[in-house]
Amino acid sequence: SILKYQQRFTKTDSAIKNRGGLNQTSTKKDSNGAANTAEAETSTKEAEAEALSFLAERGKALGTPLTLTERKLILKEAGFLKNDGTYDSSKLRQSDWEKLVSRYNFSNQERLTLNDFIAKSHDGFLGQKLLQYVARCGSAFFALTGAHIAGESGMHVFGSVLVGCVTALGGRTINDLFIGNAPVTWVKKPSFLILTGVSGLVGFYIWPLLEEMYAVERKGGRDNGKERPKQQLSDEGLDDDAEKGQSGLIYTFESIALGALCVVGAQQGIVRSLHPLISATLGVTIAFGGVFRDLLCRRDLSLGAATGCQSYGIASFSGAAVYVALRELHVWNCAGSTSKLLHGGIPIGFRIVCGFGTAVTVRTMAWWNKPDGLLLPMEDSVLANKKRWEKFCEGWR
Repeated sequence: SILKYQQRFTKTDSAIKNRGGLNQTSTKKDSNGAANTAEAETSTKEAEAEALSFLAERGKALGTPLTLTERKLILKEAGFLKNDGTYDSSKLRQSDWEKLVSRYNFSNQERLTLNDFIAKSHDGFLGQKLLQYVARCGSAFFALTGAHIAGESGMHVFGSVLVGCVTALGGRTINDLFIGNAPVTWVKKPSFLILTGVSGLVGFYIWPLLEEMYAVERKGGRDNGKERPKQQLSDEGLDDDAEKGQSGLIYTFESIALGALCVVGAQQGIVRSLHPLISATLGVTIAFGGVFRDLLCRRDLSLGAATGCQSYGIASFSGAAVYVALRELHVWNCAGSTSKLLHGGIPIGFRIVCGFGTAVTVRTMAWWNKPDGLLLPMEDSVLANKKRWEKFCEGWR
């Protein structure tokens, strides 16, 4: 029994020693792991500090100071900031920064290249060429009318031609600035400025001369070789029909020009891959040259009347929206390797005609409904809605 007790004591003592050795080994491993973790954290903090310092120096050198949040965002985009908020232990080198910049430049350049091919795909069709021709003629017409209105308001030839150019090119310039198209169209293509300038001279010199000659010859302004006073012509009402016919002719040309320009404005947004709503809105802002004309000539702004600018907004937005909607349908139809509904998609000529025709139709409706216009003013709308509400309530009694 004494021998058995000694053997059992020996086994227990050796087990206790083994446990102590294991505890010492694990303690050493834990201490080594903690040291490695501390070293990793230290290196990570150093890499983070160096990367942030590098970005701060680059921003200062380029004249673009960066905040801490902005520099951390750059590190995240570059792949040095992980999703868990920790940093990569490697340092941000100049080559890494150049790769990040090149990646962004490539994506932007790639987008611009695709946009250029979209524009080139339009230029090859006859309908697009006709649209550009009509739009250019429309710009010349707006320059002519703008210069004439400025002359009637008392401006001399230089001021009138300037107003004519602003009328014709103001809206397109706004669109170019909105979409980042620099330099603007008339700077890249001076023929636009030359055309509008010549048209402004015609509107200042030739148009009033033809008006005067037409009024005298048409209404019998000459009596035995003597010209009747202009006031007498007006008092007798001899030129009322001429004014009505002239206003109708001008309104027709304005509608045609507006129909072409609203489609051109929508195409400016499409070739820049903008949202469909923004593209349709660019079809409205391209006609803002008339607003600038009225401001320069101190005329009342009427963005809803049957004549002047009143139906410009409704007509141009309707035409541009129809064109953009057909473009979206065309893209959806031809997005895959085969057409979904219509083989070959919707032709661009058909899309242009629909957008153009919609704008002209709205303008025609506005002409038929004048002097009321297409939409009621706020006070008239309140009264009309009040009557409808009272009638509705009476029907339920």
